[in-house]
Amino acid sequence: MAGWERPEESRSGDDATGDVIGDGRLPDAVAGALISGRSIVMGGPLGSGKSFLRSRVVDVLQSRGVDPVVVRASAVLRRTYANVLEAASDPRALALLHDGSATATPIVVVDDAQELDAVSLAALFRAVHSGRATVLMAVTEPRLPTSRTDEVVDVIHDLWLSGSADRIELSRLSPRDADRLLTVFAPGDPFDSVTRAAILWSADGSRLLLRALVDASLAALAEDRDPITAIADGASYETLAAALHAHVRDLDDDQLRALVLIDRAPGISRSGATRLVSASVVNELRACGLVYDDNSAGHRLSANRVLARAAARALGRERSEAVITEALDRLLRDDGRWWSAPLARLLADRWLRTVARPTDLDGISPDFIERVILDAAREANDAGDAADAGAYAAWITSDVDTPAIRLEHRVATASLDDGHAALPVLDLADSERRRAHALVTVRPADGERAAADRHHTVPDDALVRSRQAVADLRLRDAVVLTEHVRRNPTTSLFRDRVDVELLAGMARAYLGETAAMREALDRTTRLFASGASFEDTPDRLAARSYDLACHTVAGTDDREAVDRLNFERDMAVRAGGPALAAASLAAVLVEVRRGRALAARRELRAAADRAPHLGGESFTMIELETAYGLALFDHPREARQLLGAIDVSSSASRMLRQSFAATSSVVAAADGRLSEAHAHAAEAWALSSVTDAVMLQVRDVHRLAVLGHPHVEQTRDVMRGTIAGVEAPCAQALLRDAESAAAEGERAMAVSAGTLQRLRAALSIREGRDVAAVSAPHSSSKLLTTREREIAHLVADGLSNRRIAEVLFVSVRTVESHIYQARAKVNASTRRELAAAVAGEHRPEKRPTSPPSQMNARR
Repeated sequence: MAGWERPEESRSGDDATGDVIGDGRLPDAVAGALISGRSIVMGGPLGSGKSFLRSRVVDVLQSRGVDPVVVRASAVLRRTYANVLEAASDPRALALLHDGSATATPIVVVDDAQELDAVSLAALFRAVHSGRATVLMAVTEPRLPTSRTDEVVDVIHDLWLSGSADRIELSRLSPRDADRLLTVFAPGDPFDSVTRAAILWSADGSRLLLRALVDASLAALAEDRDPITAIADGASYETLAAALHAHVRDLDDDQLRALVLIDRAPGISRSGATRLVSASVVNELRACGLVYDDNSAGHRLSANRVLARAAARALGRERSEAVITEALDRLLRDDGRWWSAPLARLLADRWLRTVARPTDLDGISPDFIERVILDAAREANDAGDAADAGAYAAWITSDVDTPAIRLEHRVATASLDDGHAALPVLDLADSERRRAHALVTVRPADGERAAADRHHTVPDDALVRSRQAVADLRLRDAVVLTEHVRRNPTTSLFRDRVDVELLAGMARAYLGETAAMREALDRTTRLFASGASFEDTPDRLAARSYDLACHTVAGTDDREAVDRLNFERDMAVRAGGPALAAASLAAVLVEVRRGRALAARRELRAAADRAPHLGGESFTMIELETAYGLALFDHPREARQLLGAIDVSSSASRMLRQSFAATSSVVAAADGRLSEAHAHAAEAWALSSVTDAVMLQVRDVHRLAVLGHPHVEQTRDVMRGTIAGVEAPCAQALLRDAESAAAEGERAMAVSAGTLQRLRAALSIREGRDVAAVSAPHSSSKLLTTREREIAHLVADGLSNRRIAEVLFVSVRTVESHIYQARAKVNASTRRELAAAVAGEHRPEKRPTSPPSQMNARR
């Protein structure tokens, strides 16, 4: 940039108070440059904050005694051949049309300069070159570098290139700034994490689009609609539709067509897409973020849904449908020489709408028809669309009897008959196991089994048995079985190799063998980094969820596991479909682990709303985790309601029955029903004590001791010998606290606050730190920063997050972040415990409770 330097503090990405976001930090420097006589061209794509920064610069100039000439160009004036300077109400603007000398050199601020008419543009340029004016021009530039540019924009660029003006490049919002701005637009945190991630990705770094998406999402919530579904159909909200149209209007036809194709055929491979549209266009859309590549072996693509739907509206219905028709016709012409399962499903949809039966398709080989229907049914089953899968299979089986298609029909029918769909969170390779289940529940024909074998749908028997062994808490058996599968040279399917390592990791976690657990999880990470990948986003979420669950069981540091899981959640948002519900379920695990029980319940409800037929033991385990957290973190009524809706049969796995008993115990304790809590805690111990799940046993003993069960002494005696050689540090810590609880005589007739605090601490324990230290928040208060301590004292004063934000002139999200960090440092599970952590300390000097006049002027 010629002669222009952004101030160093602007590059840091954040300021101390958090009240300014993005390039809005530049107004002082820009105003100073203009006052010194330096003209500036301020360029960036639509929504990059030009108008926001321009208005702040005007405010700063006026505060310094400078009254700028503000000119607002517009397409309306330009297209009606009106002169912008003549249309301005300021007589100084009209004076610029004449070449005479002025008494003072004005500062002219032009918004939407790309819409200037030729006469006004020429007058402004003459004034700059002759030194009669200093100009700040805000120019909206194309989103993509190859998009067509306006001639006016080129001329304005020449002003900078000639050295007559400096240039400021405004970029899209960074993910961090976009997240903070979303909180400003939607205070009070109304969205679940998946919705929030979807809004941020859909906004494409644009302030304008982010605001429109937030407003539409809030309106959808008020209408009891899923915001993700609502914003995908941007035409439902006029403001959002206008913002979306503005963001795609500079795309050319090839770019619009590519977006429509990838949106209508989500999961199409990069090679498949580039057979139908230009490879350079696909790569350009990927590079700018409008198209997402999942980096799997097939490089499956998905489009930014809201912008892709806007692209379809810009093309029009007929031209958009022509894009798909041309793609399907190409697939038919090539007669299987290349293949795309997403296109096959679109072709199957067309046949079901237009052709009564397969024999009516002239000129298409039976083998090709079977291949289309098989892939369409498999895609639909894997996406949870059992009704569609059944329709595809039924359409062809009236004329053709194909074992593989019959198997897909059986899978679809079983899903519809069961009335629920199990998402693969903590259940890996779920789609493959459903096919295996279809084979074993009904005696299959030989052709069906052979078809399943060809598609790798029958997992290795040892892998199936090891999965069952973990569920039944036969963990030594699971270790032997997983080792057999790992060493078996026929275990080549990538998902099976990941599955066996995660099962081994879970078995080792329950056994308290943390080193072996980490080795298994590290092998999983290396598999993910090897270049191969699960083709399905829900499977990747399942793997990362299982990773986090291992750390939770073993009580080990889980920060990396949480980061990996959050990354997969964001990727799931890009993939869409059934991955959204799976991402919500994965988020439950993170929130519970962090002690954010109400947030976990919100994520659980979001998952249920997105997949209303959720079921299976995995989902029930997640419900129980949520109820456990609600009970411990001051929400007993909500915990009781959630637990009351869960039904666990006697035929359920031992792991599920133990979890149900343990959760029932904690919910009863939170309600003050001590005798019932004792009974359920004893039941949990009875289920775990006959297994080799040491980590479950020690937690059950700790729960018995903390609740003051009358027979805890004998269980502690058993555990002393059992965990003597256990590697997991938190096992010893839990037993020490169990003995301490018994020694302190915590066998009262009622549940005390200390009882629940101890149970909370046990849930949050990491790497063997003593439970007593975790449950004593004040012991770590010296770790707080000045700002964190200041906010903690305001919490102690009873101020809400919103009120604290007003007092400190920061955003609510900033306050929430500081409170979360402070609670983590002092191991405080609630705001009340955070307040206790700073009780009696010297308080920082209080800030004024209302913003000063200067702050009001700046805002």
